[in-house]
Amino acid sequence: MSLKIEHLTKKFGDFTALNDVSLEIRDGEFLAILGPSGCGKTTLLRIIGGFEAPTEGTVKSGDELLSSSDFNVPVEKRNLGMVFQSFALWPHMTVREHVEFPLDSKRCTMTPAEKKEAADKAIEAVGLSTMEKRYPGELSGGQKQRVALARAIVAKPSILLMDEPLSALDAELKISMRREIQNIHKMTGATIIYVTHDQSEALSMADRILIMKNGKIEQLDTPQQVYCNPQTEFAATFVSKCNLVRGKWEENRFIAGDNLDVYENASASREFILKGLCPVRPEEFEIRQEEGRGLPGTIMNRQYNGREIHYTVKSGNNLYTVYTGQDQVYPEGEMIYLRKKANDYGVKTAS
Repeated sequence: MSLKIEHLTKKFGDFTALNDVSLEIRDGEFLAILGPSGCGKTTLLRIIGGFEAPTEGTVKSGDELLSSSDFNVPVEKRNLGMVFQSFALWPHMTVREHVEFPLDSKRCTMTPAEKKEAADKAIEAVGLSTMEKRYPGELSGGQKQRVALARAIVAKPSILLMDEPLSALDAELKISMRREIQNIHKMTGATIIYVTHDQSEALSMADRILIMKNGKIEQLDTPQQVYCNPQTEFAATFVSKCNLVRGKWEENRFIAGDNLDVYENASASREFILKGLCPVRPEEFEIRQEEGRGLPGTIMNRQYNGREIHYTVKSGNNLYTVYTGQDQVYPEGEMIYLRKKANDYGVKTAS
């Protein structure tokens, strides 16, 4: 059943952590909640899990009330698993003992044989079958996080809550653990609600991304739409790099600068149109050396990144970020022209 969050507000004294938040999380969906520190994402996760009660509003599973200002189904009576930012492992317990721990609760109705089978499958799912007798002190960071994942899924929860589970891992481990989490989602079919401040995690794994700012929803959409069709200035600049070009809109044409370039068949949300801005991702710009159409600029910085080169270009009082192929090398200080490529994404729609 879907989770319905209606007009959720949470206050801590005079501070409003959540301000009238409403959304529906679909059954079996992978939803990433993305935003900066203090935006309310962890508070929302804790209310969904029953760790906090809302000041106003409700959380429902289908038609069943889970949380309101004067009612709260206890955490232990909700069919959910939780993966914390810290691994939360006990040093005196082996891998298998950690995984079996949730099965020892009174609400678990499995037979001993079923419990063993569930633990075996969970340990196998995270690739720790050969390490089930090891203690946390004998495991790497990635292996510890796998134990936490196995422990969270062993009781087959319908909802899996994750609060920045990869933040303590290095870059290479994060990438491999993303695949593990995606595989677990496919295997269990559970609804995953994943809190992160890492845009790349949200873009690479989620079915939909909920972007939050100051306790409110900025945008809720698929990763592709969030990236290609941001609805607010904050959503555009928080999710990856984005250039905000100033100019004016004439229906589906954007005139950049002082009639220096025209972006045909362009589109943007009402906020961008009212502000006279057009969001342009770094790879949507192209650099030209010949004089003509385009924003005149100067190469201020060049950074080689293997398959691509990142440039910082100054045009007037504005600095723009541009990504080119590794074969497009321009020296710092060179005068160039920035042009927007034809829209490759094919998903932008005015709203």
